[in-house]
Amino acid sequence: MKRTDIVKAFVKALESHDLEKVASYLSDDFTFTGLTSLPIGREGFLDLQRGILSAFRDWSYNLSDVVEEGGMVRATARITGTHTGDLVVPVPDLPVVPATGRRFSLPAETHLYSVRGSKIATLRILVVPGGGFQGLYRRLGARLPEPSLING
Repeated sequence: MKRTDIVKAFVKALESHDLEKVASYLSDDFTFTGLTSLPIGREGFLDLQRGILSAFRDWSYNLSDVVEEGGMVRATARITGTHTGDLVVPVPDLPVVPATGRRFSLPAETHLYSVRGSKIATLRILVVPGGGFQGLYRRLGARLPEPSLING
């Protein structure tokens, strides 16, 4: 399977709320960076996704422009969803946000994946102004405490 196909299948599993399948795509030493000032490991990433998916049943990455460049896979994501459940994520400084019913669309961001064999080893999000957790919380009418461990 090509690296780009692995990334597309991984994102499809995320959007389908199939966290068992998501986990099968992640290397044991998987690292997620970009949204927080500290890297998040495999289990932390899965916990983060559980929180997001329980709050946004229609969470979509709207992935496009998935290309392999120099051994990395670069993709554009334009995340959308509707806030139908309480947002509870296991990241320090992020408050619980009760369901608002608000629909949101975040600006396009670049996601960079490294794939080793058939597993995703790293995912790095290049947060843009109005994106990331800052943009999401703002669209939900919530505020993040200052200073925060959140990037963006």
